[in-house]
Amino acid sequence: MTIGNLFFNENRQIRCLWRILIFVSLLGLAILPLLLLNNVYLQFIGVVLILIFGLRINSKYLDKRNFSEYGLVFNKETFRNVLVGLTIGFCAVVLILIIGKSTGILSVSGVLSVPKGSLLVLFAFKMLLVGVLEETFFRGYLFTNLYDGFNSKRLTKKQTLVISLMLSSVLFGLAHFSNNNASFLSMTLLTVNGMVWCIPFIISKNLGLSIGLHTAWNFTQTQLGFTMSGNKSLNALYKIENVGPDLFTGGEYGPEAGILGLIGFGLMLAMSLLYLKYRYPKQALLNKEQK
Repeated sequence: MTIGNLFFNENRQIRCLWRILIFVSLLGLAILPLLLLNNVYLQFIGVVLILIFGLRINSKYLDKRNFSEYGLVFNKETFRNVLVGLTIGFCAVVLILIIGKSTGILSVSGVLSVPKGSLLVLFAFKMLLVGVLEETFFRGYLFTNLYDGFNSKRLTKKQTLVISLMLSSVLFGLAHFSNNNASFLSMTLLTVNGMVWCIPFIISKNLGLSIGLHTAWNFTQTQLGFTMSGNKSLNALYKIENVGPDLFTGGEYGPEAGILGLIGFGLMLAMSLLYLKYRYPKQALLNKEQK
């Protein structure tokens, strides 16, 4: 292998690994000044705008693909999928609360407080920004590039898809290693979570459903009273306490580190696949890959 082949593929395009390293490095440098801001909302808005603008440039000069291939398309289909994802994510969290209470592994008190409307809207906006940011990067950008990078004659389309799905999701799980009370189990289950949110993108080629699921999952957990990704809820509707084993409840990290969260992921996936089967009957990529 020559030095040229190490950096460029047969189409004279920079190889996937180097493209990702270059983009992530430049993205990190561009985001760094935002740390000087003393407002978390401005920071999130800035990061999302920089990511989208960076992907615009990246799609033209590094990836050399259409920006729409990242799945972040601003049209009616995307907004419809976001709304469906919000509904599914909300239902999944409510269902795991009911399951946890009915099985006795959670203790749920009566209504503690009703959050102020303005604070509720601000927090919902923040969770939406988080959903857009993480889904655009890990699913829209990273999965798309990994799929392109592993796509070769040595691997079937199905193998390429599974490897890219797994690797992008593992990186998503590892990205949460610094969260409060994070553990090997929490990162493993968040890897599963990443796969659940990636599958709708694979099938629909649109990030709307994934963004909606992600936003509602985080928002609803926090507002109901769950600890979400190690972050304890404040001014929640209920006081939720873990009574059962940490393996079931997720312990101090929240449901995402336990079987309860795994059930929630399964519910989101099942409901998402039902919707996708109805909405995208001719785009069932997973089925096509198996033929």
